[in-house]
Amino acid sequence: MAAMCPRPVVVELVGLFPLFYRLCPKGFDWGAGCAPEWPGQQLRDYPPDVQAQGRLLQDLVQRLVAEFGGRIHPVSVPLASWRGVWLSLRYGIRTGEVVVVAGGRAVRAREGYEAVRAVVAAAVGAE
Repeated sequence: MAAMCPRPVVVELVGLFPLFYRLCPKGFDWGAGCAPEWPGQQLRDYPPDVQAQGRLLQDLVQRLVAEFGGRIHPVSVPLASWRGVWLSLRYGIRTGEVVVVAGGRAVRAREGYEAVRAVVAAAVGAE
C-alpha cells in the first residue's frame, strides 16, 4: 500500500490587501503571470500604509514557502469577507493588521517572522 501524502496545512493571511493578493494567492513572485503589471507598479497607487502591508505580506509568504514548501497552502483572506469578519471577531483583528492563522492559532505579523514561524511549524507538526 502506497504512503499517503499529508494534505498541506492552510495558512490564512488575514488583512486588508490590494485586490491582486486575493486574485493570485499562489503568486509567490506576486504577479508573474497573474496580471499585466507587476504588483510593485500596482502598489504605487495605494496609500503608504497599504504599501508597507503589501511588502510585509510578500516577505512573509516568501519566507514561509521557502521554509515549509508544499507542507503549507497560503491563502489570503480579505478582512471585509465573511471569513475575514469571522476571524477578526474570533481573534480580535483590527483594521491595518496582518494576522496569520494556522492550526487554530493566530499571530500578528508585526510580532516578527519567528513568532509566525512557530505557529505555522506547530500546525504543520500537528498534521
